[in-house]
Amino acid sequence: LSILPHLMTTSAKKNDVKNEIVILTATSGDTGKAALAGFADVEGTRIIVFYPKNGVSKVQELQMVTQRGENVNVVAIHGNFDNAQSGVKAMLEDTELAKKGYQFSSANSINIGRLVPQVVYYVNVYAKLLENEEIEDGEKINVVVPTGNFGNILAAYYAKQMGVPIAKLICASNDN
Repeated sequence: LSILPHLMTTSAKKNDVKNEIVILTATSGDTGKAALAGFADVEGTRIIVFYPKNGVSKVQELQMVTQRGENVNVVAIHGNFDNAQSGVKAMLEDTELAKKGYQFSSANSINIGRLVPQVVYYVNVYAKLLENEEIEDGEKINVVVPTGNFGNILAAYYAKQMGVPIAKLICASNDN
């Protein structure tokens, strides 16, 4: 999430987007702090992170609500992560809200700009394994990802589709 704000602002400039970019993000914990830190004080952007009150750890909540930045906002909702995500998706699809002069986007894994650096990560890992002679060229590897909202494993899937020799994609997930 540290590169996403720069990808977005560069893309906005190249496409003559004049409106402020408002990032609407739902989190069950880790994405919120990372997104807030990445977008903090990035010119031309504002970020609003929605999280389920009593649905993240106290540490995660404190990390979010104490994030510094003139353009960062954190909102606790009544409900769970799915409720937060549904609310974000509804705002992203609201054509009347979009007419108010904002350019809406997200830092969740629905944003391809978040996934691209993760795809590069898997290409790099494979290259490093080859360089360190831990695998043979073309040898398939398994990818195991502890995951919450499955964006990271989606990036691994994209890397596999792009030709990285990946045999199995294994998700380790909890009830969250």
